[in-house]
Amino acid sequence: MRRDPLVRVLTVVLCLFLVSACGRAADLATGGTWGGSATDVPGLTADGGVVVSADDLDPDGSSAADASDAAEVVVYVEPLCPHCKAFDAAHGVMLQELLEDGRITVEYRLVSFLDNARTQRSSARAVNAALCAATGGGPSGYAAYVRALLENQPADGVLSDETLVALGEDAGAGDSIASCVRGEAHADLVASLSEAALGKISATPTVLVDGRALEGVPSVAELNAALGLGAHTV
Repeated sequence: MRRDPLVRVLTVVLCLFLVSACGRAADLATGGTWGGSATDVPGLTADGGVVVSADDLDPDGSSAADASDAAEVVVYVEPLCPHCKAFDAAHGVMLQELLEDGRITVEYRLVSFLDNARTQRSSARAVNAALCAATGGGPSGYAAYVRALLENQPADGVLSDETLVALGEDAGAGDSIASCVRGEAHADLVASLSEAALGKISATPTVLVDGRALEGVPSVAELNAALGLGAHTV
């Protein structure tokens, strides 16, 4: 089905805004629902993310973590967004420790906005690969893959299939990661997630704690305050 020309123009304008303003304050709306390949992605939420908890990191139940009162942290991520990489560099270790302790859950919602003529569709292919990681490795594999994408964000904006597959293997995404990545098994879902996000956020990263959007890209102190940690990180 062909898209109305005005819709195409508005979409392009907003995407250009996101490219130039990645990291500014968010304007959140309600979530959506997904069909098609979404049924192949375990735990995909109505807002297009995958929630990981302490239980997912410790499936045998040997951890003493109690996640019943865990704060819910949501991060909207564009794989090629430098502010997303900086957010992970500043907060990733702390969030991982809080996650392992059962004090928070983390839901990464991946979107693709920053592809252009030189990126070889790396952003869209990276989001697809993360969904492949969720399919093969569950929530913990997905979360590990998202962080690996940010930690290995290419300076030239180009991610090869070989790199995407290797990151998945390191994240424990399962044996099917290669065919899923190369065949872009979730391409339609990637497009749906990204289009829906146009009505939810105005920049990436967008960070929510217990449903409340934080202003811009939070500092360590701001995130700690939102999580009730005061001046301490853990």
